[in-house]
Amino acid sequence: MKSLRAMCLVLGVATLLAVSGCVISTPPPPPQPCAEGFYWSPGYGCLAIPVAAPYAVVNINGLALRSCPSTKCTMLNSLYAGEQVQVLGAQSGWTQVWAYGRGQVGWVATKYLN
Repeated sequence: MKSLRAMCLVLGVATLLAVSGCVISTPPPPPQPCAEGFYWSPGYGCLAIPVAAPYAVVNINGLALRSCPSTKCTMLNSLYAGEQVQVLGAQSGWTQVWAYGRGQVGWVATKYLN
């Protein structure tokens, strides 16, 4: 009896999929191989392989995350001691970081990073 129910359930789901027009297929292969340093993503094409960036840790509470590398720039947020950030670049005493816990990119004074 249970096997009959299971078979009916499977046939019912298969019929529903067939009637609904759902088609399960594999994504098309890339039209041509991607260049070195890129990978194929269906729907997007060739995308750059992300490069692992170094991380740093904030060493003071209330470190200003700024919109540009200057104290005259807008303060976007405050970072706390122990918070980990991804280093994106540097410029004369300032480091551009991705504060992934806050979802923001900004600049911080380099001397306050470990």
